[in-house]
Amino acid sequence: MQVSHLITLPRFAAITALAVLLLAAGTARASTPPAATASTQAAAAMKTKRAVEYTYLKSLPGERENLKRFISANWFAMDAIAVSQGLMVSYQLLDTGNDDGPWNVVVAVTYPNSLGYGGIVPQFEKIRRAHQTVLIDGKGMRDLGKVIETRPLFEDLPLK
Repeated sequence: MQVSHLITLPRFAAITALAVLLLAAGTARASTPPAATASTQAAAAMKTKRAVEYTYLKSLPGERENLKRFISANWFAMDAIAVSQGLMVSYQLLDTGNDDGPWNVVVAVTYPNSLGYGGIVPQFEKIRRAHQTVLIDGKGMRDLGKVIETRPLFEDLPLK
C-alpha cells in the first residue's frame, strides 16, 4: 500500500495539541460555539506574540558615529523611560560597520505584545513631549541621517 499523504511527527503533534486545546476549550465553555472559541484563542495568541520593530537608517557621509550618538542620547533616553513603564521590553542599536549600502544603522525595539508602537502611542507621546532634544556637535537628526523605513515583525513561536 502506498501512502500519498505523510504527516511528520512534529506536524502530527501540533495537530493533536490543537485538537486537544479546542476540545478542552469547548468543554470548559459549553455555551460558546467552538468556532468562536477558536477565533478568540487565535486573537489571544496573536496578542501574546511580541512585536519587534526594525528602523533602518542611513547616515550622511562621515556621520555614522554621530548618528549613533544622537540615537543613544535621544531615542534611547526616551525608550529607557518606556521600558521602565512597561511600554517596551527592550531596544538595541545595530551597525553595519561602514557607510556602504542603502542603510547602515538599525534600531530594534521589542514591545510586550503584537500591537507594537501603535499600542503605546498616547503614553509614548507624553514621554516625547517631556524630552529635550540633545544635539550632537550642534547637529540634529536631519544633519546626521535619515530613516529609510520601519518594519514591524513578530516573534515567531517555535513549532513543537
